[in-house]
Amino acid sequence: MTINYLEDQYCRNSLFLNEKYFEVNYLPDQIKHREQELIMLSKIFIKLIETPFRISRKVMIHGDVGIGKTAITRTFGRMLLLSAKKRNIKIKYVHINCRIEKSNFKILNQVLRKLNIPVPIRGFSPQDLITMLQDYLIKNEIYLVLVLDELNHIQNFDTNFDIIYSLTRMNDSDNGKNFLSLIVIVRDITLLRNLDESTISTLQGNILTLKKYTINQIVDILNFRIDKGLKKGIITESNVHLIAEKISDSGDIRKGLNIIRNAVKITEAKDKSHVSGNELQIAFNNLIPSLQDDALSILTYHMTLLLYVITVLLMERKEKRVIFSEIQKKYEEICFLYQETPKKSTQIWNNLQSLKNYSLIKIKTISKKVKGRKSYCSINSIPINILNEELNQKIRNFLSTR
Repeated sequence: MTINYLEDQYCRNSLFLNEKYFEVNYLPDQIKHREQELIMLSKIFIKLIETPFRISRKVMIHGDVGIGKTAITRTFGRMLLLSAKKRNIKIKYVHINCRIEKSNFKILNQVLRKLNIPVPIRGFSPQDLITMLQDYLIKNEIYLVLVLDELNHIQNFDTNFDIIYSLTRMNDSDNGKNFLSLIVIVRDITLLRNLDESTISTLQGNILTLKKYTINQIVDILNFRIDKGLKKGIITESNVHLIAEKISDSGDIRKGLNIIRNAVKITEAKDKSHVSGNELQIAFNNLIPSLQDDALSILTYHMTLLLYVITVLLMERKEKRVIFSEIQKKYEEICFLYQETPKKSTQIWNNLQSLKNYSLIKIKTISKKVKGRKSYCSINSIPINILNEELNQKIRNFLSTR
């Protein structure tokens, strides 16, 4: 009789207490070594609590990858909502990732959806959506703090519609009240050169620049996550320092967390109880590049399933590329397994194009005179086994929250 390997794995003692503490999107209750930035944001926005609807704030936050821009903004949003609730002030916090919602219309559409405002399917311009948003806020006496994360990913800033300018003009209402404050997050301020000069000057009033973490700060942050997420004694202090040194040039905490998680998984696969330098080196060599890791963190569920299907097919067949028809067939099988309704061919293709735009896959289309075109997909310079495990974890996370 074949061994039930699933039961075998279930009965093994994991080295993890809780793997969520090493995930990119996990927001800890305590943001270490960013207290001064949170104090500064609090000073900038305190008037929203002291004198509601009297002022509007525009803030720009910038800094390198993985140094806490999104984390401190979400943490501040949490603080703001708690303070507003305590005083019965109607404040809403909406966080939009412009890497996902890449156009003016998509951004505004998502803002309306997050506020539960009925959204028209078609026939409306971005300015129409701005008007709908403004009417809703005024009618319901709601103040909106809107965060546009990774603003530089908006595709081709529309010369006829400046979303930043249009949003800030919402405060020019006849009743003299303000209903919106804006926080934009970018990696590099120079990437906003396509914006109108007046818009840039609007954002430059309050600029929050995040510096890279020092080695000691990196060690402290990694140890905080290790204490939460791993059993005692799994990884030595000297190895934590080694990881901190490896990522100190970039200061990208997410790299360190991924190294730890992958090293522990490799250790588990070897039936060992402690992470050694060898497992760390393998994990470091298999590290997913930051930009691709960023993309993985924002994938929709069905994009995740599609990418997972590609890795499964490539691993099963030990080939470098797989044809679209086989991807679709396997995707439908996976959807059936997870009791999901599969997307239609057109949406599957659109999702594959998004994966390509995120630099996660390559698509090559070969034309044949008789049989028509055939499209092949391959993984873009990421170790397939590591990517497969990462996606498998993401799928389990999606399923656990259904």
